[in-house]
Amino acid sequence: MSRKCFLRCMLDLHEPIKLSHHVETVVGRSKITKIKDQSCSRQQLTLKADCDSCLVEVKQLGVNSSGLDGFALKRNEVYKVGHGSKIEILLNNYFHIIEFSPPPDLCEQSINNNKRKYEDNESTQCKRQAMENKLDASNNSNVDENLEDVWEEIDKGELYIYTSKGVKSSKKIAAFDMDGTLIKTKSGKAHPVDINDWEIALPVVSQKLKEQLLDGFRIVIFSNQAPIGKGRVKIEDFKKKFESIVLNLNIPVQAYFATGKGFYRKPATGMWKYLNEQKNDGLEIDMDQSFYCGDAAGRVAGWAPGKKKDHSMADKLMAENLSLKFYTPEQYFLGHSINNVPFEKPDFIPKKITAEPFNDKLISKEQEILVLVGFPGSGKSFLAKQIEKKSNHQYVAVSRDVLGSWQKCAAEATKFLQKGKSVIVDSTNPDVESRGRWTSLANQMKVECRCAKMATTISHAKHNNKFRELMKFKHVPVNDIVFHTYKNKFTNPSPKEGFKEVIEVKFNPCFEDKEAEKIYKMYLLEK
Repeated sequence: MSRKCFLRCMLDLHEPIKLSHHVETVVGRSKITKIKDQSCSRQQLTLKADCDSCLVEVKQLGVNSSGLDGFALKRNEVYKVGHGSKIEILLNNYFHIIEFSPPPDLCEQSINNNKRKYEDNESTQCKRQAMENKLDASNNSNVDENLEDVWEEIDKGELYIYTSKGVKSSKKIAAFDMDGTLIKTKSGKAHPVDINDWEIALPVVSQKLKEQLLDGFRIVIFSNQAPIGKGRVKIEDFKKKFESIVLNLNIPVQAYFATGKGFYRKPATGMWKYLNEQKNDGLEIDMDQSFYCGDAAGRVAGWAPGKKKDHSMADKLMAENLSLKFYTPEQYFLGHSINNVPFEKPDFIPKKITAEPFNDKLISKEQEILVLVGFPGSGKSFLAKQIEKKSNHQYVAVSRDVLGSWQKCAAEATKFLQKGKSVIVDSTNPDVESRGRWTSLANQMKVECRCAKMATTISHAKHNNKFRELMKFKHVPVNDIVFHTYKNKFTNPSPKEGFKEVIEVKFNPCFEDKEAEKIYKMYLLEK
């Protein structure tokens, strides 16, 4: 049977380009490739296939660099590459793959791979065989292989774990996100339209996973699946979908699916913690050799031509929480550099938060109303408790979260003032109107009125709120609408409103134990 060769677009933007035997084919900016980028020459590359030896000679003619398996080509230099080689018509852009039909067999392909100028003399297939024969004995000793496919439900469905037949524990973990990393939607939509709306994200995915498996790694998937927890996707349907994915990948994997908002959900590290403590046969994970790959990396819009911004930073931040090596899918599967890729940075870095000394100026010798101002979760209630305690309960807090309305708070405050107590108003008080109720009451009761404004930013306050949720503290739940309503209403408090003074107060963290402090210092927000 005569063999044919094609250059296929990895995003299927155009029909495969036939590379005829011993005929130079020019590719570049054209109607055929659908490339309109002016930095790409019309004669960017020439490719000449040898269908007998399953080799293609590649030469860059254009001024701007092309790429081969993530490496920049040198202009006018000839490269010989084989079946499965990845061509970037412009470096890091316009990804294509060389395919022979029928493909060369494994032995033939390993010989062809030797001819690449930037690879070692030892063939890829020989390397794989060596990997298979030299699996780290410590990874496999006394470790049982999973004998059947198993689904487990943890914490009333907050977490689902799938372990396929053949999974073995290992000190080395190759961990991946699922959506946007291992698979993508066939429909091209951001979210799948049904359980069949998926396909493997890149042609090399299965091959790369098998290479890690042969190198002694355990393949693990960590995925946030909120639609299951919200009831939009039935767990039975999702199980069928994922089992089909595993069948397509054709390798043993273990997968963790976080369905709720708790500690299992990325970027929190609950899924990894469960793997490490419950699901690795007591083997200590080697964090230096292990890694995590995911698409939620915080890349900005246009990080590559036509690319939208990443939907979150959850994958990258989970890796940072674990001090784990992180790769984007393009970096790991295609070998692309991320040196010039622009990433967003988190608005709030929890590790930088340190304890602040109590501001003694918050306690006055005179009877007063002290009006607190700040986002939900900015630390107002904790500050109120500190003031109560340090004043020997000369100050008493009235909280809208507890009493339900400002009118009830005002009634309680009046009673305390009549008893000679000072009052702390524990409420958000974002604008002049809400604060004016308290300056008016102070005038009526003939006591002073001061304001304590929390310096906590919205990102910091959201982090605090998430921490309270994870630690299951009793507190009124706060959603993004509440935060942004406060932000839109907020006006900076001023003595002109009737305050004797306005004091700015920095957040002062306090933890029950080291574990709570460890969790607080992690990235907890996805964006």
